[in-house]
Amino acid sequence: MIHTYFINRLALVVLILISTPVFSQNTHWTTQIIEFSSNKILPPSAIVSQPTQAQGIPPIPANNNALQEEYLVMMFDTIMPIRQVAILENQPQGSIKKVIAIDYQKQEHVLFEVSPDESIIPGKGKLFNIILPKLTPYNVQSIKLFLNAEKISNTYPIEAIGISNSPQIIQSYIRVAADAPQKVIRENLGKTINSKHQEFAPVISSDGNTLYYTRNYISMFGKEKDQDIWYSTKDTDGNWNKAKSLGIPLNTDDNNAVFALSSDGREILLMNRYLQNGKLAPGISRSRKTGSNWSFPEEVKIENFYNYSPNAEFSISADGNVMVMSIQRMQTVGKRDLYVSFKKSTNEWTEPKHMGNTINTHEHDVTPFLAADGKTLYFSTRGFPGFGDNDIFKTTRLDNTWLKWTTPENLGPAINTPFWDGYFTLPASSDYAYMCSYNTSSQKEDIFRLLLPQSVQPDPVFVITGEVLSTTDQKAVECDIEMITDNNYKKRESSHFDPTAGLFKFILPLKQQYEFVPVKKGYLAITDYIDLSKESTFKEIKKNFYLLPLEVGNKGILNSLTFERSLSDLQEAAYKDLDRIAQAMQEIPSLEILFEGHTDNQGDFQLNLQLSETRVKNAKNYLVGKGIAPERIQTKGWGQTRPIASNATEERRKLNRRVEFTVIKR
Repeated sequence: MIHTYFINRLALVVLILISTPVFSQNTHWTTQIIEFSSNKILPPSAIVSQPTQAQGIPPIPANNNALQEEYLVMMFDTIMPIRQVAILENQPQGSIKKVIAIDYQKQEHVLFEVSPDESIIPGKGKLFNIILPKLTPYNVQSIKLFLNAEKISNTYPIEAIGISNSPQIIQSYIRVAADAPQKVIRENLGKTINSKHQEFAPVISSDGNTLYYTRNYISMFGKEKDQDIWYSTKDTDGNWNKAKSLGIPLNTDDNNAVFALSSDGREILLMNRYLQNGKLAPGISRSRKTGSNWSFPEEVKIENFYNYSPNAEFSISADGNVMVMSIQRMQTVGKRDLYVSFKKSTNEWTEPKHMGNTINTHEHDVTPFLAADGKTLYFSTRGFPGFGDNDIFKTTRLDNTWLKWTTPENLGPAINTPFWDGYFTLPASSDYAYMCSYNTSSQKEDIFRLLLPQSVQPDPVFVITGEVLSTTDQKAVECDIEMITDNNYKKRESSHFDPTAGLFKFILPLKQQYEFVPVKKGYLAITDYIDLSKESTFKEIKKNFYLLPLEVGNKGILNSLTFERSLSDLQEAAYKDLDRIAQAMQEIPSLEILFEGHTDNQGDFQLNLQLSETRVKNAKNYLVGKGIAPERIQTKGWGQTRPIASNATEERRKLNRRVEFTVIKR
């Protein structure tokens, strides 16, 4: 509904907020607070970081009898004549008494004023517009608002002010994602998950089959009793089983909650530090799962960690190396802000860094979640204009500092409700989103599931699971697995594979190439490669990696020791495997090896024989250059006589152009 009032020959239009933003007209939003009646000297945080938030406005004293009115002056980056002013109010609406335009010569021009015998009837939305009859003959530099102090009951009564040179009404200030769905299937997870108590903080496993969350018990007197961690698993039909308490040692007599889960589902991040006497202390902890049991939580140490807020949330990247947290520190601009920390060792993290004012607002910025693609971040806030209380926003990482992000976008009214929305979490497939939202029928928070259209999902990923096996007996070998990303920069990660705990799991962003190296003393790694540069959709595969035991008679084919047709030059990847052979021979001084060279069947037989001999001699010479005695390395060229694949196609012929490795003495 649109209400129109003519006051001082100006039309005041109060609009209901809608989801479609209008950015086609020349609209500019306030970028800096320059004066405010309650606090003449403003803190540095009063500078607004972007045109979608007016953060840093100092608190207005509620019901201050000494001040009948308050005023706020906000400046624009662009100075221009205007036809319209749009003012975005926080609740309650209707506090504006006068609007003044200030030109570049500091002259004031009254655009709107409520006379003593008039009153503004607030609309259902938070945005109203002042439409002028024609362009102002002067350039507007700033806008000054006078507010009725009696109608201000909370801080930050004004979210933002916009100006436009067009009479076309600015219909919405909400920055909604262009791909936000118009409609989603929203499902309350029902009695198997939700109860008469409050359920919140869902964390979905990467495979989408286990859901952890927090249940807040309420006593008969309506007071908080305690909160525990609960979980549910899917049955064979994909339905959620009745939830169970996670039990000891993770649940105690105090408040317990889960923050995040590792990609393989075997490590959980928990609220508080668990003390040996059964008590809890501020901080965070981690627990490892062995079989069906969780270990006693140990403290996660973050350098120079402190949090002025009694509340916090944390999220871990799919590779386990980056932590995003919602806490309050000295650098915080508003209330709780988002910070990033990087893993230093198994249980140590770097000092949190403020993630910048592009994403942090003057309000609580909470419940961060990093999608599996490693670059899409979801969080909840009311610091940006939205559709009710806290809304869920998404932003995309722009570089590897983790400090530069795109302007957050609202996920739209199909996902966000008029109530508090948060704890958005996704499995690796991103087909369903899980979130906490207000249940109007039960008047408490419940956990909901949303079927997400592909258009709004984060970038797809590749999930690989498997084992590390011995080449001789195909038995699983406990070891470390190094993963090296070869994109615009080299990135090395390490994961431990324990056969008793289950399969290893890697979640890999697409458009990159990966090298996997199992590492264990007494074995030689069979390096494997996965090229995802041309992949474009989500996939899950099982793939095993291999280790060659350094025992007499064991033979292996090193994937890197292959050659281009008719060439004997070692490829760059081969040097890494040869370095590992050199290291093994230095660790085991009695170790002697045999290199055997092979070719495909293209070309002259005798030339192929010579080519195979040259290939193995190049491999030997490289090891000799690394300090290995030449008599410890034998070589043999077989030419095209021992193929392991058909020579019918080029793809198959590549497999025959190889060097094999055999242990002949230990």
